[in-house]
This record gives sequence, C-alpha cells and structure tokens, in this order.
Amino acid sequence: MKALLVDDSKAARFAMGKLLKDQGLEVEMAASGEEALDKIATEPINIVFMDQSMPGMGGIAATRAITSNEKTAHIPVVLCTGNEGEKLEQMAAEAGAIGVLTKPPREEQLKQMLSTIDVEHVVPPVEEVAEPESEPAAPAVDMDAVLAEVDKLLGGLRRQLDELNRTLQNRIEEVAGTAERRLKPIQAALEKLDGHIAAKVKEQMTVDSSNQRIQLEALRQQVNAGLDELEEREERLRSVILREAQEQILKLVDRKIALLKENLAESREDAATRIAALEAKIDGMTQGILVKSALISLVAAGAAFAAAFFLLG
Repeated sequence: MKALLVDDSKAARFAMGKLLKDQGLEVEMAASGEEALDKIATEPINIVFMDQSMPGMGGIAATRAITSNEKTAHIPVVLCTGNEGEKLEQMAAEAGAIGVLTKPPREEQLKQMLSTIDVEHVVPPVEEVAEPESEPAAPAVDMDAVLAEVDKLLGGLRRQLDELNRTLQNRIEEVAGTAERRLKPIQAALEKLDGHIAAKVKEQMTVDSSNQRIQLEALRQQVNAGLDELEEREERLRSVILREAQEQILKLVDRKIALLKENLAESREDAATRIAALEAKIDGMTQGILVKSALISLVAAGAAFAAAFFLLG
C-alpha cells in the first residue's frame, strides 16, 4: 500500500511522512505537482496526499489533473492545507479530492480520513486486451506459491524498510547530537565574544566618559573665562557710564547753579529795590512824625503860655 506525499517543504514532507509510515503506509515523496504527475504515471500509487499551496502547479490544479485522467482517476487524493474554510473545501471537492486535511494533521484526524477509504482495494481500471489468436494454452500457475513468494518478498521489503527507518532515525539522532556537540564550542565562542564585546563597550564608555569629563572641564574653563571677560567688560562699561553720568550730573549742577545765581541776582536786585522803597517810605513817615511832634510841641507851648497868662492875669 503506497502513498504519494506531495509538498514543496522538506520539513513538512518529513513530518507528514512519519505520520503516514506510522499508519503502515509505504511513502513516496514529490516536491511539486509536476513531479507528482510523473510519479503517478510511472509507479503504482494507492493514495495521494497533495499540498494545496506550491510554486508552479498548485495542489488544486494537480488534483484536477489526476482525477480528470481516466488512467489515474481511481486514485483518491487528499488535499493538505494550512488554511481552513468552506470555500477551500468546495474547491477541493470540485477538483475531485476526497477530503481536506489541515497541516500538520493530528493522528486521529489522519486515521479517520484513512478509515473512510479502502486504499488496499483501490486498483486501476483494467484495460481490455485483445486475446491473441490461436495461442497455445499457458501452463497452470500455482497461485498459492506465487502469493507465498510475494508475501515473502513483501515481508523482506517491510523488514528492510523498518531497518532503513531505524537506521535513518539513528542517523538523524546522531547528526543532531553531532550538531549539538559542534554547536557547544560555537556557543562558548559566542559567549566569549559577547563578553569581549561587552568589555570593549564598557572600556569605550569609560574612555568616552573620561573624554566627556575633559571636554566638560575645558568648556567650564571657557565659560569661566567668558564670565571673567564679561565682568571686565561690565566694569569698564560701568566706569564709562559713571564717568558719563558724573559729567552729565556736573553739567546739570553747573546749569542749576548758574540758574540759581541768576535767580539770586534778580532776588538781590528786587530786594534792594524793595528796601530802598521801604527806606523811602520810612523816611517819609519819620518826617511826618517829626512835623506832627513839632506841631504838638507848638500846641503844647501855646497852651502853656495861655494858661500862664490866664493865671497871671
């Protein structure tokens, strides 16, 4: 009982092939739809497990090519896909596939699929062959002996396949172990390289940090020098401003003093005028008082003379 496994992925073929072998199937493999058609044309195949998505001829087209050919239409085709959906199942059914398996298939799902068909009794249609004219009768064949010989050959083939499978599995484990042993020094070297890189990065960071400190110190010195220069400029500017301010103040004071002198001179002249007027007024008043005093004296003298004359008379 031979199954043809068609998939462009080597890993997928290996995994699916192991599942099929566990079910007792003899497995042939093809990497494309075109290669699958060639194998079916040249080898007896009982069932085909066809990948749906492949470069070149896809699984749907390859399935249709198998089921539409009278010589291969008897071969059941199971479509294997990573995509689920009613549309895909409908396309598979229209192409002639007997069912759809989701990759990677579960063992129970695969058993259920295989239980729906009897692959051992799937045989190609027998072509009618014209009987030869007047051939002598063939000698009788001992079918039991033939079947026994076939069973013996098949048993030997199965033992060889089992031995080959065990050898292949041992070889895979051996290769895996060898690869792991070879990877260990590489991993160690990578870890060492990683440590070396980390040390270099740390060293570079230290150097960069030192350079940054030096640059910061130089920048600080430049800033301090700039501040000192600014202070000197500020001092010089302050001196200039003070000198200019002093000159402006002195000029203003001089103008104020000159104005005050002018005002003082005017005030003095006005005061002198007022004093002269006041003195003249006082003089006038003094003269009036003297005249009045003289008159009073004369009146008093006249009164005294009159009194004396009266008394004497």
